[in-house]
Parts: sequence; C-alpha cells; structure tokens
Amino acid sequence: MREVIIIGSGPAGYTAAIYAARAALKPLMIASSVEPGGELMKTTEVENYPGFPNGLMGPDLMASFQEQAERFGTEILFEDVTEVDLTGDIKIVKTGSGETYEAKTVILSTGAAYRELGVAREQELSGHGVSW
Repeated sequence: MREVIIIGSGPAGYTAAIYAARAALKPLMIASSVEPGGELMKTTEVENYPGFPNGLMGPDLMASFQEQAERFGTEILFEDVTEVDLTGDIKIVKTGSGETYEAKTVILSTGAAYRELGVAREQELSGHGVSW
C-alpha cells in the first residue's frame, strides 16, 4: 500500500508530486497513457510563468516538472485510471491494464478542459489566432 497516489500529470499533479516526494511519502503519479502533461503540452509558448522572462515552450516546462518530481523520488506510471473507490480509509485505484493500487491518500489533479465553440475551422486555427 502507498501513502499517496496522484492522478493527473499537469502542473498541479507535478506540484503535488514534488511536495509529497520531498516529504518522503514516495508518491505514485498515474499520468495518462495518451496525453500526459496536461494542457501545457499543447501550448507553444508560455510567457506568463515566473522565472522565465524570455518564455519557454509548454512541453519543455512539463519536462522540467517531470524531471524535478522524479529527482525527489516520484514514481510515474503512464496508464489510464479506469476506476477509483475513495469511500474507505484505504483508497483503491484501478488502471486500464487491470492493475489495482491502494493508498491512504489519493490526490485528484485531472485538470480542466477548454470548451470549444464548434465553429468552422476552429481546430485548424487552434494556436494560430484561436485560443481558449
């Protein structure tokens, strides 16, 4: 059984992982098998993140988050969570591969998704003038 399982691998998930790992809780982060790293993986240039006055690419920022979390001992599993049971003292997390994980604490950091309008060429122009 684990102390902490973190579901989600965006900035909030990695921040939770870094703090938990630094507290010697040996966290397991379950990132998506399809799209780990959250919305920043789709962001071409991040200009509003403190400490980077010249900006940086979203995937580069997420790679740094991952490197830092792993440096402190976070175990990262690139799987999809298919079921959770948070009702008891022992939390249960099941993945698409059929594995079951137990933990005292589960942190849900699955992020948010923007809402598209469904207008013509919206997808095509995403990142080229269309943003959310």
